[in-house]
Amino acid sequence: MATETNQSQSEHGAGGGLLMLYPQAKPVPLCGLYLCEDLRSQIAASGTFVYSNFITSLDGRIAVADPGTGRLGVPAQTANPRDWRLLLELAAPADAIMLSGRHVRELGAGSAQAWPPFSKDAPADLLAFRERQSLPQQPALVVVTRSLHLPVQALERLAQAHRLIVASVDDAPEAAREAAANAGAEVLRLGAWSVEGRRLSAALTERGLRLVYSTAGLEVLHLLLQSRLLKRLYMTTVTRILGGADYATLVQGARLRPPYDFSLSALYLDAQGPDGVDQLMQVYDRRDAGGS
Repeated sequence: MATETNQSQSEHGAGGGLLMLYPQAKPVPLCGLYLCEDLRSQIAASGTFVYSNFITSLDGRIAVADPGTGRLGVPAQTANPRDWRLLLELAAPADAIMLSGRHVRELGAGSAQAWPPFSKDAPADLLAFRERQSLPQQPALVVVTRSLHLPVQALERLAQAHRLIVASVDDAPEAAREAAANAGAEVLRLGAWSVEGRRLSAALTERGLRLVYSTAGLEVLHLLLQSRLLKRLYMTTVTRILGGADYATLVQGARLRPPYDFSLSALYLDAQGPDGVDQLMQVYDRRDAGGS
């Protein structure tokens, strides 16, 4: 989903509803659409319920390269405050939000597109939602990084407002581990060559972090798919074609064997997307979500 940075952007354009197309046809409001899903009820007796979301163009552009820097980011032609509102609704009930090491490095460099997608500046109704649910004011943050090469000042800023966990590999440099710990993070070693999804899920479950929202991007999405951990995927498709050669699509990594199958659970039409272009909000559930 889009990456706007402040409350006024997230609330602007949030008025006006959607048309549910599936499983039935009826008008529905935008605000509260995902908040009323009661994701916590989806958590199995053991383990975690992991979900993620993306916004894409019709030709599959999740991110495009900035012509000046070459850095990939959500295209301005797809980012929009109505999608951002729904992203915040997905973050509101989470025990933990998953970030990539790259995002933390961009925070340190001042080039990140957004602060973690739920903060003290979130809309008041979403902060009140967490209070009613007896949740901590802010979700925990889980940074997934192989290298543990993370800017200390960025970690300190995150740790000031959030419970902070850094998931890395067994042979991560000891100096980097100590620096992250001194910055306020709990550092976990959860794999030989890369973070292992099953070990990550077990570690979060042990710490009471069972409803986990991943905003960590396409490489971490591959980890979640490969480990058969992702239970639900939210997609927003803006019905415009961007073209171009330098872009990222939904997932990056080796072929998934077997493929990861989903079922469509809900489909909504929003006629008030960016520049008045239609966008489709889709909700997909893993077909064998109860399996291994």
